[in-house]
Amino acid sequence: MPDHLKIERPKQVIVEGNDDVRVFGALSKHLNIRDVQIHGYGGIDNLRRFLDTFRDLPEFGLVQSLAVVADANSDREKRERRICNALSDMALPAPSRPLELASNGELQVAYLIIPHNVAGTMIEDVCLNSVSADLAMKCVDRYFECLSQTEIEGPKKVWMSKARLHAFLASRNRPGLRLGEAAESGIWPFETDAFRPLLELVRML
Repeated sequence: MPDHLKIERPKQVIVEGNDDVRVFGALSKHLNIRDVQIHGYGGIDNLRRFLDTFRDLPEFGLVQSLAVVADANSDREKRERRICNALSDMALPAPSRPLELASNGELQVAYLIIPHNVAGTMIEDVCLNSVSADLAMKCVDRYFECLSQTEIEGPKKVWMSKARLHAFLASRNRPGLRLGEAAESGIWPFETDAFRPLLELVRML
């Protein structure tokens, strides 16, 4: 839980981790939306505790809209239930589905599980989908095929999206960037179908 948690803007987006904070910050800048503030809540297991603290901040009355974002991981429906239950337990509006606004007259709330309506488990899949037509992705595919043919175990399946993302970033002029740094550097093409749900979430607040 951040020690410096403070509400300063009327539109609030809470996301799982630091890379997600940087991605949504870059998305907001891309859309030229200045009244959005992004916080990391430290993973789905911390969401309820974060919301409890967040709701009790003296500035919470300034908030007009709130969005909750989480990775799908291995169970998209379970993630949705955990978000909606956490919102309801904190007496906050709980939408019935992603990218839908729920309101109590004072606060409107939306949530998004990413990637949205496509296969994948995490924000890395959104980024990879956005560069699927990049020629470097063919090299990324061949790299992991080579590992398999050489009988090198390579990354576990659960980490494959992260491994593919790092391999792709190694093809850029500045190798070694993290996912969020790559977003701030303009590497991920935001105006692609992959990022459309994330852009929609920010716009609808």
